[in-house]
Amino acid sequence: MKYFKHIIIFIFINFLAFSSFANEFVGIIGAGVGEVKNQNNQKLENGSKIFYGDTIIVGSKSTAQVLFLDQTVMTLGEDSELKIDEFVYDPETNDGKFVSNIKSGTIKIITGKISKKDPDNLEIKIPTGAIGARGTEFVVLANSKNENTVLLLGPGPNNSLGMTPGNLEVTDGVNSVNIIQPGFETVVTN
Repeated sequence: MKYFKHIIIFIFINFLAFSSFANEFVGIIGAGVGEVKNQNNQKLENGSKIFYGDTIIVGSKSTAQVLFLDQTVMTLGEDSELKIDEFVYDPETNDGKFVSNIKSGTIKIITGKISKKDPDNLEIKIPTGAIGARGTEFVVLANSKNENTVLLLGPGPNNSLGMTPGNLEVTDGVNSVNIIQPGFETVVTN
């Protein structure tokens, strides 16, 4: 009976820890136009909070911009769906981990402090693979389960602002390619 009580207490503590983690605030809707909602079909408007585990769904003729705590910005075009799989961030050290899953649509990403501090700690999943990014801006067109396009916008290696050059590592799970030149893209297929 004593062991049974310990097991119940252990399960209860884990449940509380998971529940509090699942309700962790990670960002806000900076701008939302048209039909923008979460996985619970709740309407998201300018200033709506985004939490760990949320899915943001943008309808037809609609758009949304999500501002994350580490200053990552994701702009979702119409008919887009994005899930926040993992977001941990310490604003004092800029340490963290950010994993998101683009299920469909067109999404523009400007990486934030997590990626700037350690590019390996930002991962963008797409239906046909995954993307790792270093200090950059890029677009993902995930309009098919079988074919997705990833385009690097910049900055380039010889930019005049002294910014860290953009770098994307795109993989289909077997093969990978690095994109370092703005304007270049890759198509990832199943």
